[in-house]
Amino acid sequence: MAESIGNGKKDNIYIGVLASLGVILVIVAVMYYMEHRDNKRYISEITTEKVNLENELKLLSQDYDSLQTSNDTLNVQLKMEQEKISELLERMKVFRNNSYFEINKYKRELGTLKGVLRDYIVQIDSLNTRNQLLTAENQRVKKQIDWVKNRNTKLEESSESMKEVISKAATLSLTDLTCTPINRKGKEVKKISKTEKLVANFTLQKNITASTGVKEIFIRIARPDEIVLGNPQNLLFDYENTKLSYTAKREVEYEGQQLEVAIFWDNDGSLIEGEYKVDVFAEGNHIGSVKFLLK
Repeated sequence: MAESIGNGKKDNIYIGVLASLGVILVIVAVMYYMEHRDNKRYISEITTEKVNLENELKLLSQDYDSLQTSNDTLNVQLKMEQEKISELLERMKVFRNNSYFEINKYKRELGTLKGVLRDYIVQIDSLNTRNQLLTAENQRVKKQIDWVKNRNTKLEESSESMKEVISKAATLSLTDLTCTPINRKGKEVKKISKTEKLVANFTLQKNITASTGVKEIFIRIARPDEIVLGNPQNLLFDYENTKLSYTAKREVEYEGQQLEVAIFWDNDGSLIEGEYKVDVFAEGNHIGSVKFLLK
């Protein structure tokens, strides 16, 4: 009877121990499950944070790429910041330490890069604004310079036109130009055989703007075959940046009033039949021409 009672107590103890172990195992299993679930959620959150950081870094890199500046120093600095972003992305690819400490460290570095970007944006905006102002100022100055050039050109053209008008106004002119073959007595003849001289007669017109003083008047008489009757010394005169031969010349005293002029050429035997042309020149200007016939 006593032995049965002792065995019963032992069974109860065993049952109690087993029950306690079972409760402990259940508690351990529940704690393990909860810890595993928390770790899984923790790792998932860190992974999400990492992906978000990588995406932000990529967008930040694009922002740096979009910055445009003509300043070489700024371009070098921007390139250095882009290299930092690339380096940080490479480090995050091999990141295996699932800790918020590392994630927060990368966040701080990302925040620094963003702050630097904002500073560069301010600098570049300032540079662009200054460049726009300089461009506008340059355009304004260029317009002023163009206006001055155009005004000077017009003034020069006006001055040249005025000089040309004055020059033309001061040019000698003639009227009543004739060229006549004459004999020894000074009478007009028609035949070459009786021609002793050719005489060009004309009137220099009144011109108060022309300079006064001694004037050289040249005549060129061209035969029908366009050969110019020459002077004995084969002398030349200046006309339009060249030198021309002349038939005869005469110096006259011109006082700005009408002046009758006659210039003679002695027949040297070179006359032929046909139509002749006489041209008169004074002070480098062609001032008249006429034609006549010889038989």
